Amino acid sequence: MTMPGMPTISLHITCKGNTLADIDALPVPVSVTPSGHLVVDPLEPVMRRAVQAFVDAWQRSCAEAGL
Repeated sequence: MTMPGMPTISLHITCKGNTLADIDALPVPVSVTPSGHLVVDPLEPVMRRAVQAFVDAWQRSCAEAGL
């Protein structure tokens, strides 16, 4: 859950044009300068965690389905 007004990003995962997952409202890490400007911090950690969570869920789903 994000705080109101906090920047977010959405992730759309596809394979060969087929949608595999939509992950909405991932919080974007930001820093605030002394003058009050928002600066977006590196997104790689956020994307890495989101993609890993998707992969884990996909593998769990396949295992439960016996695939």
